[in-house]
Amino acid sequence: MKAMLQTWWREMRSLRGSFYSGAPVAAFLAVSGWTFVMLLRRDEGGIAQLQSIWGCSVAPWLPVLCSLLTMRLFAVERSSGMIELLMAAPVRERDLVIGKFLSALSLVALALLCALIFPAVILPRIAEPIRDCIQPIALGTTFGILLLQACTWCAAGTMISVMYSNQAAAAVTSLILCSGMPVVIYFGILAWIPSVRTGMAWMPLLSHVVDFSTGLFSSAVFIFYGVLSVLFLFICSKTLAMLRLR
Repeated sequence: MKAMLQTWWREMRSLRGSFYSGAPVAAFLAVSGWTFVMLLRRDEGGIAQLQSIWGCSVAPWLPVLCSLLTMRLFAVERSSGMIELLMAAPVRERDLVIGKFLSALSLVALALLCALIFPAVILPRIAEPIRDCIQPIALGTTFGILLLQACTWCAAGTMISVMYSNQAAAAVTSLILCSGMPVVIYFGILAWIPSVRTGMAWMPLLSHVVDFSTGLFSSAVFIFYGVLSVLFLFICSKTLAMLRLR
């Protein structure tokens, strides 16, 4: 536990004030805010709830943010040769992986909190009719499902990072895995069972955000993201163990 916390703190210090963390977070806040405004204008007078609109404006950009924040976790150490010193330290692979994973997830959580300021604080002040539509519990639930998805994206990005010594290649592979695979799987299921078609075909995992933001909870969703996150971190840990043996 101590080694894991030390790894987390060391990574947080390296990410703090770094261009490689500040630029992706700033870009994420800008593009998710722009998407939120566009969806608000499109759904004006509709039945979509505010927290659902916010969740759908943030969720598509989460895989991009997580990929950019995790691409350096192990790749930069492999490219610089520091991975050999890291492997020589008397620290379990599991502690290293979880510590680095938590550092990226902490930064994503902070970015989500910053993105939440606009619908929860700023928007009610500039648009009084919307003030009665703000439901703190619903926004908190939406934040929760987004953070749960971010756990999976960060775990996948951490796993990909340990496999590459090139940061750009790690980011691209992570983006393909996090953004492309859900769509590929969805269309594969759709080709086999056409009756499962939904209005979220372009980003099928948005249905989880919409469901949770409107109070439709499912234990299967928790299990789905939890199992994927653990699986990615397990593969990452074993890949790191293979590097140590080599």
